[in-house]
Amino acid sequence: MRAQNDNAETGGGPFAPSTIALLLPAALIIVGYGIFLATLVFLDMGDSAVARLCIVILALAAPFLVAYAVLRRVSTRLDVFSHAVHLQPGFPKAGQYVVPYALIRSVRVRRGVGGRLVGSGTVFIELTNGVRIAACDLAAPESARDAILSRLQPAKPVELPAEEAEKPGNLRVSSG
Repeated sequence: MRAQNDNAETGGGPFAPSTIALLLPAALIIVGYGIFLATLVFLDMGDSAVARLCIVILALAAPFLVAYAVLRRVSTRLDVFSHAVHLQPGFPKAGQYVVPYALIRSVRVRRGVGGRLVGSGTVFIELTNGVRIAACDLAAPESARDAILSRLQPAKPVELPAEEAEKPGNLRVSSG
């Protein structure tokens, strides 16, 4: 649960799943079975066992597929804060991961065929102990990865050329 001041220094996000990526499989199944049922009715086979099976699938499976997509959409979230990454993996998994940047070994993005079509992907966060955490179906997976990686990489000091470093106005810092 987030407190009111948790968003004071965010590095990015919230990164949410793509609505199209979640609803597209359900829509394809519903349209496919609907076309098949319409074809059976057109061929005067609307009272066959196959037609009844299509009706049962459309009546029972379609609402569950849509409900699953909606639950995934509202329960999955990836936030990049100044101190850690907060990940809610979404339905059907419960809980939340709070991952400090010191524990992150690598961050990868993987896209499947559907992800390439609709622009979504999965962000994998690998921890130093070998555990992999996934944020699936994110709408902007590269942005999420870049936000996390920008917090991982320390700011590199700007090095002056040798002739600029020797000028009296420039301070030299030595470690020792």
